[in-house]
Amino acid sequence: MMPKKVHKLTEKEDYRFRLAGISSAENDYKLCWSLNQILGISLARIDNLEIYHKRLDDKQAFSQFEYFDEETLLQYRLISNRSVYGYLLEEMTNLDYLLQISGDIVEGWLESLIEKMNSIDGIILAFHLDPTTLKSRKKLLQ
Repeated sequence: MMPKKVHKLTEKEDYRFRLAGISSAENDYKLCWSLNQILGISLARIDNLEIYHKRLDDKQAFSQFEYFDEETLLQYRLISNRSVYGYLLEEMTNLDYLLQISGDIVEGWLESLIEKMNSIDGIILAFHLDPTTLKSRKKLLQ
C-alpha cells in the first residue's frame, strides 16, 4: 500500500499596513474629530468590526471609522480596541484605539504622523505598533 500524500494549504497573511496604537479617554467620535482636524483627513463611521469570540460564544463589536485619501492613495481605519465584552487585541489592554494605514508610505511619514497625534490634547500616547508581533494580529485583517 502506498503512503498517502498530504497537501497542506497555507494562506499567507498580508500585513502591508502600518499600525499606530492610541491611548485616549476620548469617545471615538471626538477622537475622530481631533484626528481629522490635525491630520487633514475625513474619518467617517462605518459598520462595526464584528469578531466572533470562542470563549464568550458571542460576537464582539468594535466601532470603526474609515477614510480613503484619493490624493495619496492611503486608506485610514480607526478601530476601537474595546467592546462591551473585552478587547480586540487582548494582549494590548492599555490601548483604546488602533489606527491602521494601508498604502505606499514614505519612510519617516508614520513617525511624523505619530508626532502630530501626540500633540492632540485628548491623546495620552500614540506609538508605532508592529502587527507581526501581536498574538491577535489576524483580527486586523478583517
